[in-house]
Amino acid sequence: MAKCIGIGCDEDGIVLDFFAGSGTTAHAVMEMNVQDGGHRKFILVQLPEPTGREDYPTIAEIAKERVRRTIRKLESEGAGKLDLEQTPGSDLGFRVFKLSESNFAAWDAQRPQSAEALQQQLEVHVDHIRAGRGDDDLLYEILLKSGFPLTANVETAELAGKKVFSVAGGALLLCLDRRLSLELIRVIAEKGPARVVCLDDGFAGNDQLKANAVQIFKSRGITSFKTV
Repeated sequence: MAKCIGIGCDEDGIVLDFFAGSGTTAHAVMEMNVQDGGHRKFILVQLPEPTGREDYPTIAEIAKERVRRTIRKLESEGAGKLDLEQTPGSDLGFRVFKLSESNFAAWDAQRPQSAEALQQQLEVHVDHIRAGRGDDDLLYEILLKSGFPLTANVETAELAGKKVFSVAGGALLLCLDRRLSLELIRVIAEKGPARVVCLDDGFAGNDQLKANAVQIFKSRGITSFKTV
């Protein structure tokens, strides 16, 4: 695999494997980067085909574990070595994404048009975030819907005591806290992002706080403020 990658990909290329299997491609890419100081990236795609094993129930789980073990091996081999050429370190991290339905319950326009059905839908949309979904789930769906790639740089910061995600060097500030405050709104506005996204639940029905947020962002030239 390393030979094939060397023929078809330069040191800054992206290697895509639609049939990842046990993760051989990722293994090869990471070893090559360590050997020649390259910055190749890999994208693996693998259906969760069952293996019949309890420790790794799907082939995708085997691939993830192989990548983890490869990272540990390369880090162990590199520990304590003196880099006389001062080559830049390789990024040995990776992210895992699973295809799933939206984290946000959608309005079902196909349901029967009755008072009972309407009431049920309204109750669902009081809290439209599906149960069991965490901040990372919401974060990456919002990123995609906002036009950012999954590879966008995401950093976390604490502003006014709340966790805020900074995307693409602060181009987008995203807060998923359920208890927003006027102090937080002002601090976010002072950062001067191009876009701001918050959870609608964060305002807890406080229309005055939401209206103040709109005006504060406008006063700072932030015209793209959305709630989800």
